Amino acid sequence: MLFYGSQGTVCFYFKGLLISSYPLTKKKTLEAYLYHGEHLIYKSKGKNILEQIKVYIQFCNKIYNKKKNKNKLCTDDHIYFLYCLSALLRLKIIQNDESNGYMCFGKKKKKFIS
Repeated sequence: MLFYGSQGTVCFYFKGLLISSYPLTKKKTLEAYLYHGEHLIYKSKGKNILEQIKVYIQFCNKIYNKKKNKNKLCTDDHIYFLYCLSALLRLKIIQNDESNGYMCFGKKKKKFIS
């Protein structure tokens, strides 16, 4: 399910599968969503970076498998997935491409029937 805001939506993908969608508004911008990854890295300061990367990848794989098997994802799953994926993007472990990362879509236009 896609969630649209006044400015559109941002969709997060992992291994080619749509995992999460968040609305874009004037306050909830793409930069605000991606900031969560940077914040997670900052809060994990002092921990082994390779261990952090391993945990982020494991969590993304866990969520990917749940989504692929059509298991329900709770709100926390979506939030932590956003954190982990944006941290992996920030660390340049994964590239923002057609399989992994995010895509932004503009506001959905309503069709009027006359």
